[in-house]
Amino acid sequence: MVNKKTIVLGLLLVVAAVVLVVRLWPSDERAIRKQLALIEEAGSKEASEQPLESLLKAKQLAALFHDPCELIVEAVTYHGLYSRKEIMDRINLVRANYRTARVSLHDVTIAIPGDNNAVVNCTIRLSGEGKGQPVADVQELRAELRKIEGDWLLTHVTLIEVLER
Repeated sequence: MVNKKTIVLGLLLVVAAVVLVVRLWPSDERAIRKQLALIEEAGSKEASEQPLESLLKAKQLAALFHDPCELIVEAVTYHGLYSRKEIMDRINLVRANYRTARVSLHDVTIAIPGDNNAVVNCTIRLSGEGKGQPVADVQELRAELRKIEGDWLLTHVTLIEVLER
């Protein structure tokens, strides 16, 4: 005869196992959030950063983009299609203009409408020091990603200027 204590203990073990599997099992949203964390980490720059380290960070960032990737900047009515190499070069140019920079993403929402497609909407904030002047910029970011060979890559990025900061 099975007593109530054994049944309760068994149920608790099953619930704990289910919670662990759900928390630790890799998911598409978790993989995309990992990519976004890399954008924050590699996009930021310390004053002591060496040129080689800056190149490596630009390469890490460029690896997140599909080749080619479409970029739209609504504030200046700009639209272009860039290869991964061109993206890396532009990242290097932008990073060279800053002594320090901090990139942060806020209000991140991720929608995965299909198996291999995702849309990320968030606010991207850049703060730091460039050419001796403090710099702060806030933009809305809309990014479309596609899962290619197991990796989520940015295929289309739109920057939308925020009216009030």
